[in-house]
Amino acid sequence: MEVQNNNPPVQTKAWRLLAEHQRQVAQLRLREEFTRDPGRAQRFSLGLERVFIDFSKNLITDETLSLLLDLAKQRDLDKKIDELFSGHNVNTTEQRPALHTLLRENRGQTTFSQEEREKKRGLSPISEKKRGLSPISTRMFDFVGRVRAGQVEGSTGKPITRVVNIGIGGSDLGPRLLVEALSEFHQDGIDIDFVANIDPFDIERVLARADPETILFIIASKSFTTTETRVNATRAQSWLTENGCNDTGKHLLAVSANAAAVERFGVDKDHFFKIEDWTGGRYSIWSCIGMSGAISIGEDNFRQFLAGAHAVDLHFRSSEFGKNIPVILALLSIWYNNFLDVGVHAVIPYDQRLERLPAYLSQLVMESNGKSVTTEGDRLEINTSQVIWGGVGSQSQHAVFQFLHQGTRRSSIDFLLPLDNRHDNEQHLLLVANCLAQGEALMRGETNTAEPHRHFDGNRPSTTILYDRLDPYTLGMLLAMYEHKTFVEAAIWGINPFDQWGVELGKNLAGRIAGELAGDEPQTSHDSSTQQLMDKYRSGSA
Repeated sequence: MEVQNNNPPVQTKAWRLLAEHQRQVAQLRLREEFTRDPGRAQRFSLGLERVFIDFSKNLITDETLSLLLDLAKQRDLDKKIDELFSGHNVNTTEQRPALHTLLRENRGQTTFSQEEREKKRGLSPISEKKRGLSPISTRMFDFVGRVRAGQVEGSTGKPITRVVNIGIGGSDLGPRLLVEALSEFHQDGIDIDFVANIDPFDIERVLARADPETILFIIASKSFTTTETRVNATRAQSWLTENGCNDTGKHLLAVSANAAAVERFGVDKDHFFKIEDWTGGRYSIWSCIGMSGAISIGEDNFRQFLAGAHAVDLHFRSSEFGKNIPVILALLSIWYNNFLDVGVHAVIPYDQRLERLPAYLSQLVMESNGKSVTTEGDRLEINTSQVIWGGVGSQSQHAVFQFLHQGTRRSSIDFLLPLDNRHDNEQHLLLVANCLAQGEALMRGETNTAEPHRHFDGNRPSTTILYDRLDPYTLGMLLAMYEHKTFVEAAIWGINPFDQWGVELGKNLAGRIAGELAGDEPQTSHDSSTQQLMDKYRSGSA
């Protein structure tokens, strides 16, 4: 069974009513709404285990939310969620399912323990052949355990003490976020580095402090043809040889779907970990692409990471839309993007460990939903992905919050805040105070007619996401929550969030220009700007 055709969302009754409703609520003032309605905060909040979402500071009323929920129903969101989890070819251009959720199921248990309840709701079961624990995951955890125990050795018999993840896009952003966010769970004695940029400075800075006898390079690339990753992997291989390594295979590990390319590159068969073609790059942290993270935090913690995501999967698949966190977050995004002309969304974690989260979510959302055609190939006449940006608080207060408070363009905002207090009480109290104050200030504003430069309009929307503490389980919950939010947006717009053809043209042109600059390919015709810049490169002078 394949995904059914969709009519444009603008043809739904709810979309038309939302457009009319937007004009009705144009004068909505949040400060007045909170004064008028003491129960607003409680009514516009949701919780799931260790996570609490307060979305009451958004520019919505009960009618707004009701109409948005109608939109989700009229766009057959329940059916599309069912298709995602049931293994249908939701990646329509590549005719593949998107089964990353299978990677985080409760191992050794029935795929969905509440199967009977789901049958009553008419949800399709996942086929038996796609259930259970993948032997690749078993191998990964076995390898991870041996690395952490000092039992994986390099070519001279010394144990591996430094792991370098070579990848780009989802093969870098996910593992890097995992390692940095969960650094307090890292095992001493094993250093983890990351190389992504084709700029040689990126890999040379790592090699400069590395020991060729005790290093392991993880080459993470689904296709194993990505230029940046192949170039950096080749440099790592040559560096090993230059430094007297006679058996480079002991220092190379590959995670890929392309077994033939991995073998040609010279990776030992025992060091090859396969990922399936249904695991998209930006959804791959749950797979063997997360190898470096698993080495850093260990099997038990990585399984907790998977378990947290699985808890959100169950919530997303079985909760009614009005109490469904990813659905509500996505509907708010659509409200701003398509009806209030707010095309920018800031992610501000008041948690230094989540410094990489805005970059991770930029790829997740903009590569998934930066589309201009529907799953049927029709041009869209509405906005799709917001621009996702952000930075860690409280540093961002002294960098970008001027724009958020008084800029002429509005941005919707997610604040993320841990409630745990395992360090200095006063500093954590100040962190919490800063986060809560920013949300209140953006909402309330401050009138100052005498000094216009000190006037704050207020009415700037934000959502606050609280979590008990940042541990593997909670990180898994947060990332899965944003994944499903992204899927809901795509489902309502009628686009495919699982392909990324937009990156291909630039990659193809880069290959051609590289060949011409190197003298390996005949010169072809370019526009005058590109030709001028190529000539500048050849001259070696700006």
